[in-house]
Amino acid sequence: MSFNLDIILRVITAPNSAFAEIRDNEDKYFVPSVGLFLFTSALGALVLLPFVMIPFDDAYFEGVDDVDLPTGDADVVLFVGNSILSGFVSVVLFYFMGKNIGGNANWKKVFSVIFYTHVPAIPMTIIISILVFLMMGSFASIDSSYFMAPDGNEEKLLSVLGPILIYGGLIAIVGIVFVVWLFIVSVKAIKVVNGFGTGKAFGLLILVMIISTIVSALISS
Repeated sequence: MSFNLDIILRVITAPNSAFAEIRDNEDKYFVPSVGLFLFTSALGALVLLPFVMIPFDDAYFEGVDDVDLPTGDADVVLFVGNSILSGFVSVVLFYFMGKNIGGNANWKKVFSVIFYTHVPAIPMTIIISILVFLMMGSFASIDSSYFMAPDGNEEKLLSVLGPILIYGGLIAIVGIVFVVWLFIVSVKAIKVVNGFGTGKAFGLLILVMIISTIVSALISS
């Protein structure tokens, strides 16, 4: 299996032509598409690594019952497993539901194209992971006494929390950009592989998102 860097870059810069090429050459791109899907799913674990790598004093969360941070390798493995399962459920839904409303009946073409929609996850996950690491590093460097002192100076506390708030805001912005970008790329992929119009592709995407979210919640519960 070898990755074609050109097609990966074209998914970012010219998604319509990239998806058309993948659709028309599914035998060439199917195996790399599976590898790409698994790679991007594992890459998502980088978002958790800062939590796993940075030790936190329980004093930060004293009296808080609902804090549930990842604590070890098992959490990362579980996250990756859920990500892979959710992605696989989604692509299966895309295939069967798309075929039933007049879309492409060739499963290999559909799987190959949809798996390549995960390309934007590569730069976005790296960016978010860096921001999360910096934010949690700033948080871990704060003396816990700032949070425990009953007569603490609110202005001083806000100044200490400033970098954390900035990183948090950047993470939110990048996350929104990623969701919008992935949404647009997915609509383009559905249109190209199935020959749908924008409205039909949009409706299929929304329906698949709803169903896959419910299925993933039921499996992980």
